[in-house]
Amino acid sequence: VSAFLFIYSVAAQAAINLADTNPVGPQVKVGKLPNGLTYYIQKNAKPEKKLELRLVVKAGSILEDEDQLGLAHFTEHMAFNGSANFRKHELVSYLQSIGVKFGADLNAYTSFDETVYILPIPTNRKANVDKGFLVLKDWASGITFNHADIDKERGIVLEELRLGKGASDRMNKILLPKMFNGSRYAERLPIGTEPVLANFKYDAIKRFYKDWYRPDLMAVVAVGDIDPKVAEKLIKTHFGPLKNPAKPRPREYAAIPVRSETEAVVITDKEASSDTLLIRYPVQEDIEQPTFGEYREKLIEGIFSGILSQRMQELSQQAVPPFIGGASNISRLTARYKSYTAVAALGKGGATPAIDALVQEN
Repeated sequence: VSAFLFIYSVAAQAAINLADTNPVGPQVKVGKLPNGLTYYIQKNAKPEKKLELRLVVKAGSILEDEDQLGLAHFTEHMAFNGSANFRKHELVSYLQSIGVKFGADLNAYTSFDETVYILPIPTNRKANVDKGFLVLKDWASGITFNHADIDKERGIVLEELRLGKGASDRMNKILLPKMFNGSRYAERLPIGTEPVLANFKYDAIKRFYKDWYRPDLMAVVAVGDIDPKVAEKLIKTHFGPLKNPAKPRPREYAAIPVRSETEAVVITDKEASSDTLLIRYPVQEDIEQPTFGEYREKLIEGIFSGILSQRMQELSQQAVPPFIGGASNISRLTARYKSYTAVAALGKGGATPAIDALVQEN
């Protein structure tokens, strides 16, 4: 039996070409409209009568011009302030009337390289589903950007910026340029800057929306208790007519320069609540590919990170530990770069024993 299993295993491995594309499961319907918009549909009957829709825009703060710092995130806010088919507050009021809570259910986020809108919809009424896809379509192409609403929203976004201030923010202003090695990412944090948020011209945010909210940079995701054929028809109906600009701006990714030498940075703040040691190895360009080889590499990285993190936790349990807690992983720094990181929470011994232990183990 063992010999048979060995032969079968070798044959199975030989049949897999690591360069081949890892196929999408048959339960997922993937398609692309003529305008470039991609869609993903999967029927999931549990929980019953629930559907989650997502609009994914491959555009975030990294694409902002100098007069747009923070406006990728601001655009996300304006999606809930009125659109072609929903006046201000009408959208949130309607969704709350069908049981969708703003914040807890209905939500969105903006990062460096993407903006994602999340819309859960009950499917007990056909009208709810139809209107859900209409909401996504309005976010994709119909945000109105009323000037009075923009000015009211400035205060909300500026308050978010204010709440983010403190020790962590002050230290990140020193740390992030080092982590991103002086690249554009360090200058394009999604929250933006106070001068721009308080004073930007209306045209600046409209220009960002016009440049980057376009179907060739979008995907629609529909997962839940819905017939995939119905979902596909609604996507084609609502998103098929969308047009790309005649002369689209190139969607480019910022490069992170390769670090040429080791650098140590000590960052202190009187309001810092803990002492931490971070060792970040040089970033590596890593454009994800849907291949068997890529999947295999991720499995290896996960096993490696898990073993090393477990070892670091064991060290923290010693009678005289070099640190009181630690972890290690290979994480994605941006959409196209990853790096290996080891981190430790310092104890009474301070940084020296932690550095010695991390260097020895890593």
